[in-house]
Amino acid sequence: MLVVVGHALATRDPLARSDLIVAVSGDNGPRTLTAVDLWKQGYAPLLLFSGASLDPDSVSSAELMKRDAIRLGVPAAAILVEPASATTEENARLTAELMTRRGLHTAILVTSPYHQRRASLLFSRAFGPAGLSFLNQPANDPQWDPDRWWLREPSRTLTLSELAKLGAMFIGRG
Repeated sequence: MLVVVGHALATRDPLARSDLIVAVSGDNGPRTLTAVDLWKQGYAPLLLFSGASLDPDSVSSAELMKRDAIRLGVPAAAILVEPASATTEENARLTAELMTRRGLHTAILVTSPYHQRRASLLFSRAFGPAGLSFLNQPANDPQWDPDRWWLREPSRTLTLSELAKLGAMFIGRG
């Protein structure tokens, strides 16, 4: 049963070429690395890093992800930054707005595997009315295993937190 939970959270779609690869901030290392890897494989010409800083006196998490991507060989001209979103819902809404302004229609959504299902639901809400579409691609995160997430921290806490947030969404509180 617990294995089913892990795989249900880490929803994944067959990949196809898209206009943009979106990585939301949070666990930036694996998310950034996965987004950059997809970009290097030619799945999209642009990367978008989305997310504010936890520290209001610091640069945004999205900007830090951009700097990492540049160090990994992505030219700055291929990277967009959305630095204002503080929640996954805001990531989705502000990404949809940015894509609409730029005439982009398709994206690949990268986030942590335990976060992918909830992010997918929120991006669907924001993208649907705008006529945008996306594919899910969980980050390659060696610290989280869908088959064994409950056996160690912080995987257990992260997963249980996501399940609680999903529950809140379904009862109308998130």
